[in-house]
Amino acid sequence: MSKKKKKLQENQVEAAGAVDPRIDEAMAKIVQDTIGNDTVYDQPKKKKNRKATKASGQKSKMKKKKSKNTALKVTGIVAGVIVLLAGAAYGVGAYYYHDKFFKGTEINGINCENMTVEETEDLIRRQVEDYKITVQFRGDQAQEILGSDIGYQYVSNGDAEKILKEQNPLLWIRGYFKPEKYEAAKNISFDENQLRTKLDSLDSMIAENQEAPQDAYVTFQETEFVIVDEVQGTTIDENTMFEAVKTAVSESRPDVSAEEAGAYAAPSVTKDNPDLIAQRDMLNTYAKASITYTFGEQTELLDGSIIKDWFDYDENGNIIENEDTFKANAKEYVKSLAAKYDTVGKERSFHSTASDADITVKGGSYGWKINQKKEVAQLIEEIKAGTVTTREPIYSSTAVSREGNEIGNTYVEVDLGNQHMWFYKDGQLIVDSDFVSGNMSYKDRVTPSGVYSLYYKQRDKTLRGKKNPDGTYEYESPVKYWMPFNGGVGLHDASWRSNFGGNIYKTSGSHGCINLPRSKAQVLYENIEKDVPIVCFY
Repeated sequence: MSKKKKKLQENQVEAAGAVDPRIDEAMAKIVQDTIGNDTVYDQPKKKKNRKATKASGQKSKMKKKKSKNTALKVTGIVAGVIVLLAGAAYGVGAYYYHDKFFKGTEINGINCENMTVEETEDLIRRQVEDYKITVQFRGDQAQEILGSDIGYQYVSNGDAEKILKEQNPLLWIRGYFKPEKYEAAKNISFDENQLRTKLDSLDSMIAENQEAPQDAYVTFQETEFVIVDEVQGTTIDENTMFEAVKTAVSESRPDVSAEEAGAYAAPSVTKDNPDLIAQRDMLNTYAKASITYTFGEQTELLDGSIIKDWFDYDENGNIIENEDTFKANAKEYVKSLAAKYDTVGKERSFHSTASDADITVKGGSYGWKINQKKEVAQLIEEIKAGTVTTREPIYSSTAVSREGNEIGNTYVEVDLGNQHMWFYKDGQLIVDSDFVSGNMSYKDRVTPSGVYSLYYKQRDKTLRGKKNPDGTYEYESPVKYWMPFNGGVGLHDASWRSNFGGNIYKTSGSHGCINLPRSKAQVLYENIEKDVPIVCFY
């Protein structure tokens, strides 16, 4: 049983049985106001004497009794008239309210007292059809849609009439003491197509006026990597927004929020994203790395200001992690160091003993050369560990110094044009000798020019040529002192020769080696060490 029906039954019981005490009080007040509160009584006269008083008292008593009876009769008649009038007035009130709402009646917040159902619904209709809804967007953008723009109108469902029927007209006076508030369904209708059209026309719903959301990202600022906060943007999902507004209009709500409706497109990555935080921390470890390379008196500093450029970035400055790109940039950096500081094969100024003049020598394997593969591997490891260090790069070839022509004052001078050799140690001439170099009649036997360094030295070595199909060698030459410096080319004694120097090399030279008299080869062997520069030129 509904609350309203239960209430109606209770009211009917009250009407048939006991009268509400407050109604009794109200009726008593009506009667009291009619007859007044004052009753007039005769006052006794002053006694003259006992006998006279007694006689007078008896007469007075009889008079008083008669007067009292008369007053009671009058009072009864008045009271009866008042009750009759009150009853008639109450009946008029009951009749009046048989098609009107009691005093103090509110429906949906509208004061409907003393109004008929038609009057009430007309008032509700006017209030409903004045409807408008405020659509709240980000950036304090509030825009309105009027009910008149979407065909919004009131449709009666009989709720007001049901409320009136539940009202017992006999209890009309209750409205003066107990106001009632009711909620009736606001049956409304509107055109959904008009609503969508109006919604889509709002400034904040136009695509050109919307800002796309942006993910949070990591970027380098000044000395470290930081997270740039996401941008929420103002891009709206039209369907989500329409459904939210349609629901709000259906419920006659005065406003609706795009934010609360979840209509905004959201960034996929926020500043609190664990992966983003981990990326920032990793990159800051990289940024802390500081490797200072030394090249003699010169240095090269690699730190975060350079490392930051080893990552891929999108058009908005977001770092795109790509290990291949990082490695490629590390390789490129080491390659640039090699191009700047490697000296193997480069031209060198050299002072010739024979001509006592400076000449230019180029080619050969002597000089500084970075082992790029090993250096890249070590560099990446140090960057990832945030290492701070000062060091030389890893070399595959070195020279005795970074100064001048890098040869220093201990070297072997091989003048191929003059077929003569000099060995200087700490600037002092230790041995010099004529020699025979590679046979100029054969292209593959010509001794190449350039600057080299001694690989090693070895006693009692058998030098062999190419291996023949039958297992024998093109030649086999045993030597006492073997000092290689350019592949299979080296300095050694040649006991099979009796003459050295001159033009022998042009037609009867070696297979490319420098042939020396044994005694000269012995002195050289006893004084030379690994890595000593060997300068060959024509």
